Amino acid sequence: AVFGGLILIKHGNGWITAYGHAETISVSRGQRVRRGQIIGRAGETGSVDQPQLHFEIRDNRKPVDPLKFLPPRD
Repeated sequence: AVFGGLILIKHGNGWITAYGHAETISVSRGQRVRRGQIIGRAGETGSVDQPQLHFEIRDNRKPVDPLKFLPPRD
């Protein structure tokens, strides 16, 4: 899949979150980010035909099921 504008955030110990199809990117390579900070805006980039966000959690570059790592929804 082609994710268009892609933002990767390294969390340490091999953990990375990936955010694809960003129309705008508000951070730069090597920049530290904090919880709640806007890193970009979802868009219609890459191989999609409507605005959307592709989200992945990766463990040593391998995508894993995010539902096993995110808190439950209220």
